[in-house]
Amino acid sequence: MIIDITRCNCDPGYLPKATQGFFNPFFAGANMAVRRQALEATGGFDPKCQTGEDVDLSIRISRAGWELWYEPAAVVNHRDPHTFRKMLGQWFGYGFGHPYVYKKHVGRPRLQFYLPGSITGNSRPYGARCVADLPFPFYGVVFLSAYHLFHFALLVLLAGVAAGSPVLSLIAAGVALAAGLSYATIRFSWRRPLRSIGMFCLRYSCDTAFVWGALLGGLRHRALFLEATRTR
Repeated sequence: MIIDITRCNCDPGYLPKATQGFFNPFFAGANMAVRRQALEATGGFDPKCQTGEDVDLSIRISRAGWELWYEPAAVVNHRDPHTFRKMLGQWFGYGFGHPYVYKKHVGRPRLQFYLPGSITGNSRPYGARCVADLPFPFYGVVFLSAYHLFHFALLVLLAGVAAGSPVLSLIAAGVALAAGLSYATIRFSWRRPLRSIGMFCLRYSCDTAFVWGALLGGLRHRALFLEATRTR
């Protein structure tokens, strides 16, 4: 996903400058302070952003030469949706609005493939690493993770069964199993198995809403947008 610096456990201090187009450090609008001069210099929030307005603003401020400073001691209480339906709607909306921000900052049309990235000196997943950047007639971005690999493998498995190919079906089943276990066991604790299973169900539901929202939002903006997931 777009780098959410507030979830990466980085040390306090200045963050890297915006140099990667869409995938750059940003602060959530629920807990950020911005100098008035920076807002005036960059034009402030973009009203066309349905979601991701804080991402867009952080990128533009960083590119304009201003510094982004992370202070983990600055904590606020934020009220999240209290129903499952509202939570899914929130994540669907997040994904739906991201293609506009992507097209705004990525530059020329291209097809890009990303893997989860890391940054030196930080053991937590951070950002995204572009592994392919190809000329393309329209905007496209595909983020590859265990979640996506699991679903791709299931599609290949169904195709293998329909085509009567046991070899293809067996390979796809093995990949689906490995990817599914990798995704399902993120933060799994055998000390609290029921809670871990419950959290997995919530995470999977939100990731699915997130990905589908981005796919539909991408169609609206004439782009192929396979969204990243909250957990790599």
